[in-house]
Amino acid sequence: MESPRSRRQFLKTFSVRFSAATVAGLYFADGHLFGENLQSSPTKRTPQTPLEPMLPESHLLDETWPALAPPSYPEPCQFTGVAVAKDGTIFALNHGENHSDPALGYLKKLIRKPAVLVIDPKTGKLLRSWGSNLFMLPHHISIDAAGNVWVIDGALKSVFKFDVNGGKLLELNGPEIGFQMPTDVAFFKDGSFLVTDGSIIKRGLRFDADGTLTGEWGEKGDGLAQFHTPHSIAIDDSDLVYIADRENRWVQVLNAEGELQTTWTKLGRPSCIRFHAGSIWVLSNFNAAKGIVRRFNLKGQLMEAFHTKPPGTKRDFEWPHGLAVTDGGNTVYVGFILTSRQVVRYRRKPN
Repeated sequence: MESPRSRRQFLKTFSVRFSAATVAGLYFADGHLFGENLQSSPTKRTPQTPLEPMLPESHLLDETWPALAPPSYPEPCQFTGVAVAKDGTIFALNHGENHSDPALGYLKKLIRKPAVLVIDPKTGKLLRSWGSNLFMLPHHISIDAAGNVWVIDGALKSVFKFDVNGGKLLELNGPEIGFQMPTDVAFFKDGSFLVTDGSIIKRGLRFDADGTLTGEWGEKGDGLAQFHTPHSIAIDDSDLVYIADRENRWVQVLNAEGELQTTWTKLGRPSCIRFHAGSIWVLSNFNAAKGIVRRFNLKGQLMEAFHTKPPGTKRDFEWPHGLAVTDGGNTVYVGFILTSRQVVRYRRKPN
């Protein structure tokens, strides 16, 4: 495990200056965090053929939600992440007016409009919002066991912790940590947490509950405990770590020390992974218009699945990116980016 001191030495000898175009290229091409690659992967490997599950659709789009259509959102915006609080309230992370595009990159300025929308789960009505002039390219949102809200911003190379009303409790960044493009965060039972860093230095960084860096592991590649684009992360109730590597097209299961336990393959491009009610839920893209949510047991066996775009619909469901699961898996929320720009709800079909 590399120490923080060796990381500082590395950064001193490998300083990188990012122009807006360079960051956009890393984020949307080699590090491309939102869907299909625009260029071939630098790692030569045999592409996996994603498997379409031979199961009936487990969940259906809830056409009744939001009940107020459309809810009074500031404007249609790209929703990169979704999280659900203990009381069922939905926290939706968005790009506001800074619409990003794989071909054009993103605006290198702070988002003026509220990036976190707090939504009533019954009606879909906007309850409140916060996060103006705080973020540039927010990527995923999570809520820890204490109810704190965490937001990852790849462009700002920062991890933020807030209370439910947007009061900032913690901000992690700077050369001592050396984030290059953080993507997601997940939490161990003791309150410590792990952050995936998805560009240049492909790794996971572990912090104690106070936010002090205690270690890191991983490197770029397509081998054991190596990463190409560690795009999302989940931790189960036994502290096993599940890392969704979008460009390697697999989920790697590791212990808390970063030792590989097993690998789940042929998933398409997994963009978000979450643990809920004893299961691992994976949101993947086969292509821009074709997304799928799968539920696995902790042995990696597929239990159920559904497509994010209902069959036969002409409605825009391109680029699913954020995932939240609640109510024992009976209710699933998905956030869409690029052109779709919505948060939708799916309900498990009755037996």
